[in-house]
Amino acid sequence: MRAFSGYDTAKVRKGGVFDPLPKGAYPLKVINVIEAGNKNGGSRFDIWFDVAEGEYISFYQLQWADKKAAAKEGEEVKYPNDAIYRLNIPEDDSAGWMKDNFKTFVASLEDSNPGYHWDWDERKWKGLLFGGVFHVEQSEYEGNIYDHTRLAWVIPADDARDYKGQYPKDKLINSGSGSGTGAPDDGFVNVPAGIDTELPFA
Repeated sequence: MRAFSGYDTAKVRKGGVFDPLPKGAYPLKVINVIEAGNKNGGSRFDIWFDVAEGEYISFYQLQWADKKAAAKEGEEVKYPNDAIYRLNIPEDDSAGWMKDNFKTFVASLEDSNPGYHWDWDERKWKGLLFGGVFHVEQSEYEGNIYDHTRLAWVIPADDARDYKGQYPKDKLINSGSGSGTGAPDDGFVNVPAGIDTELPFA
């Protein structure tokens, strides 16, 4: 075969462990939208997203593809939990903050996609751009602490391309070990049956 550029600097992936996405601001693309139920009896949209441009384009889909390729026959490989934005679907009597969050996401889609206007059809979100500001959140599982890069704020894609604003505080666990860090987590940790699958490491 013909040698290709970048081979010498390519990373060797071992055992499905990936470096987390660096925290920052990124233009994002909606990959899928799934309606699901909430614990309080309401509904939400699980919005799958991925990085749309730049050095980390398709970051989560590439991880997902690698995990599926390494999975045993018949084994379900879920889309990375860190790349799912859970947006509550407000009812008429929902709290104001819930309605504000929903409209903020819709406004980011409208601002990021010329010609798009919200018409109460979430199926049209697939393929649209928006922007996100990410920070680090930590989770603890069986005595280990894992770092995740999580979507904290939704913004227009143009604002993410040249972001000069503040960043949200990281959510770190006071582990008592002093470091507050653990092995990098790729969002694919296998959770035992009976454990809440909405935990950060699910």
